[in-house]
Amino acid sequence: MSEDFLAAQRPVALRGIELPDPDTLTGPQLEGWHCALCGRRLYADQLLGTVEWTCGNRPQEVELWVCRPLCREA
Repeated sequence: MSEDFLAAQRPVALRGIELPDPDTLTGPQLEGWHCALCGRRLYADQLLGTVEWTCGNRPQEVELWVCRPLCREA
């Protein structure tokens, strides 16, 4: 597959919403099961953005997902 096709398939992060501190999020929020803003279980979601989270000495990029439509916390 071409790089253009793959880039078009990636979700686009929401703009204008501040990303939460990943150290304050729960495991399900970091794993994309719960909304990164309100903490509720996700049934319909959208990408908020990507943050760097460090577990031990290993930094990793984590995608944060939020409610669709946006919850009140947004």
